[in-house]
Amino acid sequence: MKLTCGLAVTLCALLSGLGSAAAQAYPSGPIRWLVGFAAGGTADMISRDIGSELEKVLGQPVIVENRSGANGATATQALVGAKPDGQTLMMILSGHITNAFLYPNLGFDPLRDVVPISLVASSPLAIVANPNVAFSDIKSLVEAAKAKPNTISYATPGVASIQQLSLELMAFMTGTKFVHVPYRGGAPALNDVIGGHVPLAVLSVLQVMPQVEAKQLKPLAVTSKSRTDVWPDVPSISESGVPGYEAELWFGVIAPPGTPDAIVDRLNKEIARFIKSDAMQKRLASQGARAIGSSREEFAAFMRAEQDKWAKVLKEIQIKPE
Repeated sequence: MKLTCGLAVTLCALLSGLGSAAAQAYPSGPIRWLVGFAAGGTADMISRDIGSELEKVLGQPVIVENRSGANGATATQALVGAKPDGQTLMMILSGHITNAFLYPNLGFDPLRDVVPISLVASSPLAIVANPNVAFSDIKSLVEAAKAKPNTISYATPGVASIQQLSLELMAFMTGTKFVHVPYRGGAPALNDVIGGHVPLAVLSVLQVMPQVEAKQLKPLAVTSKSRTDVWPDVPSISESGVPGYEAELWFGVIAPPGTPDAIVDRLNKEIARFIKSDAMQKRLASQGARAIGSSREEFAAFMRAEQDKWAKVLKEIQIKPE
């Protein structure tokens, strides 16, 4: 028995040492950072901010790779199949959780098959419109949609994205019907609304603020429970005649399954530190986002809670991928 215990202690010490050595040797080369949407979107913007900081502290290039498709699931599939050495990471959005309910053949589990690193930030979404459309608030939009169901279209970064879910949740709660126009990322959706090809878009506040300030778009509402500090004059959907409405876009960083704890802990430390820095908090706040920088355990618990929440909502509104 003493021999067995001694071997166990030795084995634990050896494994601990290997983990420590792995963290010290990490990274061994350029870090591949996956984003499941087109360049220019919010996830891409935040990823490049974090990547620049990691390059400074880790001493290796961080290469952002945009792999759009299936609401981010195409990139997640690549992450799940990557070597678990910390050299491949990914920025995920809220759709990472809801994809599992909407795509029956994903090929991976959004909780079991990834390693959460940190919940980075959250942002209310904005419903924005081309300046030339007739409606200027949620009340007039709902009235127009009720008068002519399935005639008002809206753009989002993708099928079954949190942006689509957010608008469809409002439609469900108001008894209206809209036409969804999905794009491969927020940037092309934004451009088509500015160009007048689609009257509405549901995008992150962070992404549309510059265009609103330039009068290229007009904001109708934000999707958070209450108004956001950066846009105090823009009402929430909840206060615009849809009581109880709330939805937000969140951003988090994950690694492939089996990535050593020592590496994940180091990444969490560096990413959370950067996100909580005064400079990054101000940068995100000025664009309508809330900096978080959670622990890996907090992020895991958050994803489980999101799974429970959207399972109930999707059962009611029954959105299916187009």
